[in-house]
Amino acid sequence: MIKKSIWAALFGILMLTVFPGCQSLTPPITYYTLSPIKETADENVAANHQALVIGIRPVQLPGTIDRTQMVIRSGPHRLVFSSLNRWADYPYQLVQQTIEENLQTLMPSARLVSAPWPIGLKPDITVTVKFHELIGTDADTVLLSAIWTITAADPGRTDSYRLNLTEPMVGNGYDELAAAHSRVLAAFCRKMADSLRGGMEGARDPAPLS
Repeated sequence: MIKKSIWAALFGILMLTVFPGCQSLTPPITYYTLSPIKETADENVAANHQALVIGIRPVQLPGTIDRTQMVIRSGPHRLVFSSLNRWADYPYQLVQQTIEENLQTLMPSARLVSAPWPIGLKPDITVTVKFHELIGTDADTVLLSAIWTITAADPGRTDSYRLNLTEPMVGNGYDELAAAHSRVLAAFCRKMADSLRGGMEGARDPAPLS
């Protein structure tokens, strides 16, 4: 029994000395998120006379980028995924939340809600967004290509828009990749806010954006 106890003690000491060394060899995972537009005096905001309710349906992202690993397009047929640099949540959740916060800043008089909205609440306008691209590249840019559709409950009118944007990265690394994603989404939301204002005011027929 004593001999077994000695061997057990030696095994325990060996594990204590080896295991911390193994841990130190594993690099830590870094998590990133998106930043919404900061409300400033310079921001192009507009108050609407009516406090309309705008509902944002779940955004659609390609499956290749709707994953926690951050991804970069390194060629026309090649994607690079990082297992050590990840989004803090699934991108569709982060993007939808950022769009809602950005539009709320740009349209302070409106009430922005994301689906699923509360039972009994019927938005005056619903917005559906489908992204074809929202990805960084090895050319130090972030590409955005999206279509969004605005549907007014009354009189049941629907208008669709398309937008392609390129946002340069001003630095290196995954911090700047996340920051460039935030900036290109801010530019996208400014265009979307313009189309929403035009539809709500009824002053002109909205024209598709390019």
